Amino acid sequence: MAKPDPSRHIQYQFDGDRFRNAIRFVFEMGTPTEDEQQVTFHFADTLTFAGPADGEQVPFNPAEAIVRNTPPPIRRPCDVEFTKATDEPTAFGIVIPARITVTLLDEDYQDVKDATFIIVNGDRYIRHYEPPSYALFDVGLHEMVFIAENER
Repeated sequence: MAKPDPSRHIQYQFDGDRFRNAIRFVFEMGTPTEDEQQVTFHFADTLTFAGPADGEQVPFNPAEAIVRNTPPPIRRPCDVEFTKATDEPTAFGIVIPARITVTLLDEDYQDVKDATFIIVNGDRYIRHYEPPSYALFDVGLHEMVFIAENER
């Protein structure tokens, strides 16, 4: 049996940066023009104090000075998939709430991975879960699933 000629095989080189730029362009191309319709990621407040606290992070000393830090909301290029609430009950009698699945590139995900909720079109969606991430060579993609706050 003859050995394959290596000069006949095409070497494919995957350019992760070029792929990221193309996907980011698609995400930005699909972004609504009105600011209030764009996805805004919000983060939990952090409380800072000097003394000991209980399990709910309430200081034991009521005179303790507490400083609340509210991180600013941010926007990142992403794909948004809206799934409306179903009117039919599930086997457990629960109606499935409206949800938004946000897909982000790995670099942008790092900026929003700690988001606790998003605001889209004036509606608040609470972080529900995160399916396993997936990748194409060295480019990671992450999904975050949020459910409508008023339908939990």
